[in-house]
Amino acid sequence: MENLRERKKAATRDAIERRALQLFLERGYDGVRIDDLCADVLVSERTFFRYYTSKEDLVLGRLRTRLTEADQLFRRRPADEPIADSLRRVITEVAHDYVREPERELVRLRLVTTTPALEAGLLTVFAGFERLVRSFVATRLGTSADARRPRLLGAAVVAAFRVGLELWIDEDGREDLPTLVVSNVDELVRR
Repeated sequence: MENLRERKKAATRDAIERRALQLFLERGYDGVRIDDLCADVLVSERTFFRYYTSKEDLVLGRLRTRLTEADQLFRRRPADEPIADSLRRVITEVAHDYVREPERELVRLRLVTTTPALEAGLLTVFAGFERLVRSFVATRLGTSADARRPRLLGAAVVAAFRVGLELWIDEDGREDLPTLVVSNVDELVRR
């Protein structure tokens, strides 16, 4: 059980992130300075930097964390499970993380897909996810991650996830994201 101090830290981090995302959406990412954000949330810049290394970290940090979670999910898949089933299950779990707080994640995704300074970070996250898929597939097939099938599946799964996120954003989160992404994967692997 978290103690009071840990809960307060989590609440402060959450308050900073929520307000920052709202301000970035209202004023534009470049239109919000860290000192303005801190004044708005009533925290010092020192407090801000305890939780985030930069504005970019505030927006992209959660997406980067999902890479670590996806890596752990891949590692826990049963060795005898078909590759397609493992991919579906991991993708579903990762997509569920977005829908736990859909409003916040919609704002985050709108920011990263419309802000040139953040798009590169999103592409880095997608590239990281592609490397995870390639490595997982290669391990299962007993081949190199540079072999044709791991490369194809890595690129295809990332494309399916990206398109699912785009559709989810277009629908203002009304569609079920895990279903969108998995149906995109199924569309790609259909025989």
